[in-house]
Amino acid sequence: MMSYAEEVNLNPLFSPSAVVVQKALASGVTFTTNQVQYQLILGGRAFAKSDNSVAARYSTSNLWSDEHGPFMVSIDAGGQSANSSLRTNGVNFMQLAFNPDSGKVAVITGVVIVEIRPTYSAETIASTYSINLVQNFEDISYAFYQVNSGQDIFAIAQNLSGHPGVASAEIEAVENFVTPR
Repeated sequence: MMSYAEEVNLNPLFSPSAVVVQKALASGVTFTTNQVQYQLILGGRAFAKSDNSVAARYSTSNLWSDEHGPFMVSIDAGGQSANSSLRTNGVNFMQLAFNPDSGKVAVITGVVIVEIRPTYSAETIASTYSINLVQNFEDISYAFYQVNSGQDIFAIAQNLSGHPGVASAEIEAVENFVTPR
């Protein structure tokens, strides 16, 4: 069994679980959204608290679990997590990411935010990549796309970035949730 240490710049106000940090470092997948760099958490899953299929969502193989805004989040011991919109036992879930600067976990929503260049169509881009156009803000040249279950959000975002009609493409990761008091 091998182990290694890597320096991670953490905000001293937050103390993330060692499992969260380890699984984020082990993924090797980083992405930037809204000028914040995140690391994919292997085996990370988020389920809406309103989802009533609790028995299907949680297993005894969870290494870590917590509440995060409207979501229940966990890290599965299996550590497999390749796509943004995944299914296990017929239950949909979202992936998790880690922000080493804040020490917080973020939910990857499965949405890609795209800045579209003039003369290109948001609908055509959706059709080209077989993704769903959620919202199109033509006046400001931005569109929001939802990946389908089984599509790799990281590959989709990278491919979108290479499209001549796309100025930028970022994966949406929500780290902070407003909660009523």
